[in-house]
Amino acid sequence: MDLNRKTKVLIIDDEELICWSLKKSFEKQEHYAVSCVYSGSDAIDCIARNVYDVVVTDLKLPDVSGVELLEKISLMKGDTPVIVMSAYLSDPAMHDVGKYDVFRCVNKPFEISDIVTGVRDAVESRIRKKGQA
Repeated sequence: MDLNRKTKVLIIDDEELICWSLKKSFEKQEHYAVSCVYSGSDAIDCIARNVYDVVVTDLKLPDVSGVELLEKISLMKGDTPVIVMSAYLSDPAMHDVGKYDVFRCVNKPFEISDIVTGVRDAVESRIRKKGQA
């Protein structure tokens, strides 16, 4: 990972206010480039065409289940860290999330700093892993 370029983050949530708030928080820091999409199908398209350093996604999306989205991300970009944010993490239907290499899960409602810290930690972890390879 080139430390001189911006960290590319994709935020996926059907709640536009959450996307907007997270994007503004990241953009206050110069080293992030943030894209937002509001559906799973748009996310799959973006991930297929672009390389992201971290993906932050809700699990409840209007068109694609969160588990289906995690599966697609894993198949297309298996080494991209994913942070899951959801109000339904304790829901038994979400037990399949554990099948995928999710970097961190954050319960909604959350503090924006929890997501920012998670993204920073994911990037640092990825840099350490690449250094060990």
